[in-house]
Amino acid sequence: MKNKNKKISSILEKYKSSFSKEDLSSLENLLSDDLQSKKSYNLFTDGACEFDDDYKPVNAGIGGLLKMDNNIIFSFSENIGKKTNNEAEYLALIKGIEICVESNFLNISIFLDSELVVKQINGDYKVKNDRMSILHKKTHELLSNLKSWKIIHILRDKNVEADELSKEGLSK
Repeated sequence: MKNKNKKISSILEKYKSSFSKEDLSSLENLLSDDLQSKKSYNLFTDGACEFDDDYKPVNAGIGGLLKMDNNIIFSFSENIGKKTNNEAEYLALIKGIEICVESNFLNISIFLDSELVVKQINGDYKVKNDRMSILHKKTHELLSNLKSWKIIHILRDKNVEADELSKEGLSK
């Protein structure tokens, strides 16, 4: 990719006197937009839930972060009230994708430790619960705004930062 861009830049440099200022500026903008759109980001999200003695949800939090080359681009942590753990997992994913779309990070790899959510999003599992169906649909609507995405299940120990952020959300 770098060699390709160097070649294009050298050709532009060689012939830039042939272009009007407007055309040259347009070409440079197109090239920089193309470079920006090729960058890939890693989104990690997680949901946390607290239960009462009867194992009914009483409080939930969400958290997530976007990284590129181990640098954190953004992070979030919020309380979402009384939700199930699966709802929290979906809501964390939705929040992360919303921030990516708003911030124009459109090529993302998404990592979750919820195998259920990953398999539902990828179409491997059916969504049977009505509340989950709404969240599933919302997630796919947001994903359609991205240029490229993939969602991958990871083990909990590979999602520590998002897990900590979701637990922080419990106390907010």
